[in-house]
Amino acid sequence: MPNLTKYNLIVWQDFKGLSDSLWSGAKGSFYKMVGVDIHSQPGSITVQQRLDNDTGAVTIDTLCKVAVALSDGSKIWFAFDSGKIWRESSGTYLLVYTTSPAAGTAGCSGAAEYNGFLYWATQSRLHRISLATAIATAANWTSNAVPNWNTFNQTDADFHPMVVQGGTLWIGDNNIMASVNSSATFTASGLLDLVDPQRIKTLAPFDIDIVIGTLVATTVNYCYIYRWDTILTVATFSEIVRENGVNAFGWLGTVLVAQCGTSGNWYQYDGKSLQAYKRIPGTWSPTQRAEVYPGSTAVLRGNMIFGLSNLAGNPAEQGIYTFGRYSKDYPFVLTGPDFIVSQDKVATIEIGAIIVDGQDVYVAWKDGATYGIDQLNYSAKYASARIETTRLIPDPQNQTVAVQFWANYQSLPASTDLTFGYQKNNDTSYTNITAINDTENIQLYAEETVVGRVIQMRIQFTVSSNSSPTLEQIGVALAN
Repeated sequence: MPNLTKYNLIVWQDFKGLSDSLWSGAKGSFYKMVGVDIHSQPGSITVQQRLDNDTGAVTIDTLCKVAVALSDGSKIWFAFDSGKIWRESSGTYLLVYTTSPAAGTAGCSGAAEYNGFLYWATQSRLHRISLATAIATAANWTSNAVPNWNTFNQTDADFHPMVVQGGTLWIGDNNIMASVNSSATFTASGLLDLVDPQRIKTLAPFDIDIVIGTLVATTVNYCYIYRWDTILTVATFSEIVRENGVNAFGWLGTVLVAQCGTSGNWYQYDGKSLQAYKRIPGTWSPTQRAEVYPGSTAVLRGNMIFGLSNLAGNPAEQGIYTFGRYSKDYPFVLTGPDFIVSQDKVATIEIGAIIVDGQDVYVAWKDGATYGIDQLNYSAKYASARIETTRLIPDPQNQTVAVQFWANYQSLPASTDLTFGYQKNNDTSYTNITAINDTENIQLYAEETVVGRVIQMRIQFTVSSNSSPTLEQIGVALAN
């Protein structure tokens, strides 16, 4: 490796997640981070595990936006566009039931386990099945399910979020809150009646209260976040949210955050009001929209993960993102998509329900007319991981010469490698250059004379089965 002391060195270490844009971000951040992991070992970057289709020969023919991990260890996946219900147990999937509501559409818009029963909602009806009876087979479901157990008052077509708080199951139904108590008494018109046209889209427990996120319409940038004590007939606190919907809640440790609108905004909730927190980097416009669905957040190893779904135009890459930190000594940073669905695509993808079972991760997805449920494969790394830097402009008035790209590694297992690439000025594609392994200095580097006012670097990871490089520093050597 040549002596670089006379060059201007730009170095990435103590990696800080995604930058805010192609041009700006915190020191140590990257413009793109696809399929890489900076959370497991602070100060290093490696490749994430792969998501693989988990359903075997069983066909999932619609997006499952709602799923429940039951106390018996099984997982129930509900179709959003039909009445189908799949049960997974010990890695085996089975279509166990098809809901036929007496009125309204059959797609599931909410579900929860409560007091020995599994409850699920369709547009007009609430259904249930006792968990005390065996529900392992379709015959069990046919014998024991109670379809059309009760009728909703408002019959919301899309959302019936559920949360258990204060010993009661609360169910959103348009602008009112329905409930089921411990005596299995259903109340269609509960205590809380929000002002029409607010629709309850998502719920979260908050201390002894419930936080409610609403939607009016995707064309209306005016909705509310409410905090309700489940006792009064009005919300304890309410605040106008000037976005077209509060879409999903998630937890950053003990802090509740809300994804609102269709341009990637996350807000932090303090119990009374929302404060702007983070925007997912992307190109947002009326024709480029995305959101996080209500069931698409979870917590993995103490970090919040969420699925970003394309609505139109692919404004940002889709998959499972992470808001994470290693401990309280580190800031929360946004990375992703960390996990890419088994279609190996980050465009035209919708992410439905996410379930975390211990450290196992299950993800429902949609790709056009193709659907599936994936599980994180701890025996295989993702094969197309890459990072891209922001634009490097050390001297805005003059040309810059890049002479070397490098990555110091902590480990480089057999049959793994890196490929460096660069863009200069306004190139639309990367030019790849082969890495050289300097084993004495445990460094991969590539030398190339690249002249341009603006230079950008990409690193693509080559993995081998469950092995991948682990990097501790990345850099570019520049000469004016």
